[in-house]
Amino acid sequence: MNADRISKTAWLYFSISLLTILEAFVKLSWLAPFTSVVIVLFVVIEFKYIPRRQRIAGIILAILGIVGAIWSGHWDTVLFDAIARSRIFLLLFFAVSWLQFPANHSPSLQAVRTAILNQQSGRRFLFLAYGVHVLGSILNLAGLSLFSTAAREQKDSYLKRRVAMALIQGFTSASCWSPFYVGMIVVLVAIPTLKWSDVAPSGAVLAMALIMTGWLYDRFAVRQDTGTSLTRAPTKSDLSALEISQAMLILGLLIIFVMAVLELAGVSIPIALGLVSPPFAIIWFSFTKFQSRSPIQRGMYLAGKVVGGLPSLRNEAMVFVAANILGLGVASAVPTSDLSSAISQIIPWADAKIFLLFTIFVVCGFIGLHPVIVILFISSVLPPEALGLRDWIVGVVYLGCWGLCTMISPFSGTTLFMSRETGVPAHVIAWKWASRPTIFQSFVLFQVTIIIRHMTL
Repeated sequence: MNADRISKTAWLYFSISLLTILEAFVKLSWLAPFTSVVIVLFVVIEFKYIPRRQRIAGIILAILGIVGAIWSGHWDTVLFDAIARSRIFLLLFFAVSWLQFPANHSPSLQAVRTAILNQQSGRRFLFLAYGVHVLGSILNLAGLSLFSTAAREQKDSYLKRRVAMALIQGFTSASCWSPFYVGMIVVLVAIPTLKWSDVAPSGAVLAMALIMTGWLYDRFAVRQDTGTSLTRAPTKSDLSALEISQAMLILGLLIIFVMAVLELAGVSIPIALGLVSPPFAIIWFSFTKFQSRSPIQRGMYLAGKVVGGLPSLRNEAMVFVAANILGLGVASAVPTSDLSSAISQIIPWADAKIFLLFTIFVVCGFIGLHPVIVILFISSVLPPEALGLRDWIVGVVYLGCWGLCTMISPFSGTTLFMSRETGVPAHVIAWKWASRPTIFQSFVLFQVTIIIRHMTL
């Protein structure tokens, strides 16, 4: 790792991650405020490199939150708490970034990718969706990047659309239950009474419903209209026993190590990932054959590449800091009890409140608001008890809506990533390709959520 080539802001982000991990084990009163100052410094320095639209959106959100905090009379406490709360999300992005490069250069995972891409026409949409769902649920964005070239290589616009939507729907659906996704972490932070096990089973049901409805829409709305089908590449589609065992070993070891740290250290999921991902990725990459380097050189190369690339997380840092300021700032100035009473009088039925939540999320996603903004804002102003709903059902709704929002928003990380990979504008993917199936899927997920709720009454 060449420290001379790594920018100062990269080291700032690296420091944020280390301080966040340290705070989980060492209780010092100055750590959280100091980490907040480092986060602000990182965002301020990198601000000029953030896209103009996101800068404007972030400024507006932060100003609204600051006004609310000032109105409450406790602006300093509210602002520091809001910024400090974003550090756990920045740590998660740090942890996930270590896994992307080794995943893209793993022979066993590349073999899995090839086998999925070469399934027969007619079932490849489901194989793509479930393949990226399984790998993404453990490797996060690294799982999506494995398959993204499949969409980029399609010359026909309709085929490009079908492949891209299969990947997007398979990837975003994993946010309904996977502990390795930022959506799950946001929900657990927003509703601190929840544990992952409280919402994961119901979230997994929503994920399967989302994939199946996406496949049905593709088969009967997109495929029939275009009359096109994905062509089969002339390469093998069978996996050897060695390739399967190697892929399962990699994914299984990552899960085992993370869960072991969770149980033994008693820390949160982002902390466990922050501890496990860097050494796991370095060891993993050291065993791959890359540019004829020695294992030590490969490990150093990966460390330099990941740490040097941390400033690219500036957009995520801006969004999450601004969203937290908005949520806590406005919540500190809004009388939650009065708002809760008003909502209960206007909408007394629990199922109607759930429908309202789904509608709010879809509309906000369509106009470009990131789901983290909506979740942190609603959970701060109207916690589950204020809505008159059990915490786990609100958590399930949030998880289901997270996937819907990221598909329909032109500013979500998933949409922007697929836009870069395919060369198709993000607003075309979100508003033209994803809008109609998302509306269909939101109605289905609402119905499934209602069924789950009534089955547990």
